[in-house]
Amino acid sequence: MLERSLTYHLASITEDGIGNANRIFELRFGWSVRDLRVLRLVRETPGITFTILAEMTKFERSLTSRILSSLIKAGLVTRTNSAGDARRFTLQATAEGEALCASADPLTTDLERLMLEPLSSDERKAFFGMAERIRAWVQGGYISAVAKRYPEMQDRTKRVRRSPSRDSHH
Repeated sequence: MLERSLTYHLASITEDGIGNANRIFELRFGWSVRDLRVLRLVRETPGITFTILAEMTKFERSLTSRILSSLIKAGLVTRTNSAGDARRFTLQATAEGEALCASADPLTTDLERLMLEPLSSDERKAFFGMAERIRAWVQGGYISAVAKRYPEMQDRTKRVRRSPSRDSHH
């Protein structure tokens, strides 16, 4: 089953790729791949809120929060109260954060190019096109298709509220 599982292959590629790259990034820059992902998202989306950043990282909110705190403490990101709502804050990469990204970006590009080395140029283009289509589907219509096919997922929150004792035994 595992050799035919898309999610297993994607997780393996991600974990093995990040694991190998992580050591290099930590040695060269003192920051992990995940740290740099958060910093890059802030750099690429000046004024981003934490809520949106946490969604975009694809990490647990608590991990995103810890990484963001480290980046702020290191002076790579600034946090400013939102002009429209004092309860919210926006984020921006500092000049030092921008410089770190600029230094790390070529290594990222090289490692990804190396990871895709077994594919021809045409295969790479096709791979990215298919990956983008699948990503868009998973973030869009897939969720409603799963709920339609598996009725127990249609409104999980109501089901959990109706039978909390059943879920607490699992």
